[in-house]
Amino acid sequence: MNIFISWSKTVSLQYAIETKNLIENLNPNLHAFVSEKDLIAGVDFQSEIIENIKKCDKLILCFTRETKKSPWLLFEAGYARGLTKTVIPLLFDNDPNWHSWVDNPMNIAQGIFFEHDTFSENFLRVLELPDTVNNRNRVEEYKKTIQEIKDKNRVIDKTCEDFVNKLVGLESFTIKSPIFREQTAYFFAGFESYDLLKVITESFLYTGKYLWIYGRKNMKLFGGSFKEFFKYLDEKSYNNDKMDGIDFKCLFLNPESKEVEYAHSQQEIFKTELNATLLRAKSVFGNNKRLEQCFRLYSNKREAIIIRLDNTIIYSRPTFDANGIPQLLTDTPFEVFSANSKRGQECIKTFETVWNNAEKIKYPNYI
Repeated sequence: MNIFISWSKTVSLQYAIETKNLIENLNPNLHAFVSEKDLIAGVDFQSEIIENIKKCDKLILCFTRETKKSPWLLFEAGYARGLTKTVIPLLFDNDPNWHSWVDNPMNIAQGIFFEHDTFSENFLRVLELPDTVNNRNRVEEYKKTIQEIKDKNRVIDKTCEDFVNKLVGLESFTIKSPIFREQTAYFFAGFESYDLLKVITESFLYTGKYLWIYGRKNMKLFGGSFKEFFKYLDEKSYNNDKMDGIDFKCLFLNPESKEVEYAHSQQEIFKTELNATLLRAKSVFGNNKRLEQCFRLYSNKREAIIIRLDNTIIYSRPTFDANGIPQLLTDTPFEVFSANSKRGQECIKTFETVWNNAEKIKYPNYI
């Protein structure tokens, strides 16, 4: 059996080479073709690629976040699909929407997820190899090697990976795919969107410990779409002084503070919206005084937007006009990095300082 292994970019190539080694170790009668390893200098690269796709019985694609929209990878997949070859996507990164765009030839292909417990079973099955103890052991060794490659080439701290993957995989979100530098994911748009807040709260529900929000008026949070989130907080806090093991904190700008004059270009509209949100909060809290204690009012100028989700920091810096008024945050750039990093610790310290200087929440005197 001939197997063509498709790859794009450096890390995907490393996965491809290890996959070739595994296949040929599992069965010497299998031949796995990887262009970087099997083409000699001086040949017509493109024609050789096409000829080897024609000769193959199955085509394996080494998918990562960086390569899933690679034109060359999609060309090879589409060409093989057109020849009615079996196409097997190996998904090395956890991206549930890896084949979501309309013109992707992978829309009818069944992927094998490296992170799933069934990887070994599915890998052996698609290659028509017996599921023996020896074969399982070889696949497990391969998985260890792949994990070493992943760790060596990790672009962001492991504690932040799941959250970043959720953002990247969310179709409705208006962000652009991030760039990675010094263990930080830089997103170029989408900070103050409903979708970002939705991903944050859903990531926290039932499994999270920390959720700290350095907000301003928190209108989206109290807009009626987060009933499950507040029901969860109510259950955790009702008659429980310690919030049943979770640490939730949320900051509002104090509507009576001097800073309200500089918090928005339309001061009266902003103050009205802030007071209205505080009244909505009062309705949500009801008689739950412990939940009410999770919210405070700050009066200082907010120099940074900080959200802590367990060991992940979501960070953005507002921009100010010539009069010192912050611009709208909707769709502005933001960053994601580890709470354990130097910058993460600085953000935690900043939040704690603001929290400790903030007042207990109080409500407008009108309804």
